[in-house]
Amino acid sequence: MLTSLYHLFPPTIHPMVIHFTIAINFLATLIGLIGFFMKRDPFYERMYIWLLVLSILATLAAGFTGVISAYYAQVPSSLSPMFETHQHMGELTGISLVIAFLFQWFYRRNKKQVATLALVFSIIATILVSITGHLGGTMVYSHGLGVHISQSQSSGTTKSHA
Repeated sequence: MLTSLYHLFPPTIHPMVIHFTIAINFLATLIGLIGFFMKRDPFYERMYIWLLVLSILATLAAGFTGVISAYYAQVPSSLSPMFETHQHMGELTGISLVIAFLFQWFYRRNKKQVATLALVFSIIATILVSITGHLGGTMVYSHGLGVHISQSQSSGTTKSHA
């Protein structure tokens, strides 16, 4: 069932999506920082919670598209530890964002400002997405993972054995 979904997307779908994920994560944290120091302006608190929602959705999309791209570019055993760390850091990024959202959601019911713990987890998520991106970039730019996908592989007839 899931295999049939792979063919709906190009092998390079993950790099297309991940840049938005990184940008929205950084923007959420920036707005959270501004809102933390400008407590009297409710705009930043509202914008922060919406950006956290978008960041969570973008992180889910990045994970989904990562699975699709990994299907096309089989990871060689020499890169397996780095690839697994990349995946785990991505998962931790998503978990941190959900925790940040929950803290902010429950805090805003009492006070209309950015919660300290929400901001801490948002900063953690930003650090984690940076590490995840660095690992992903290293695998692509230094090791060529997913760069050379033949036409038959992108049409789904064979898997890469890089």
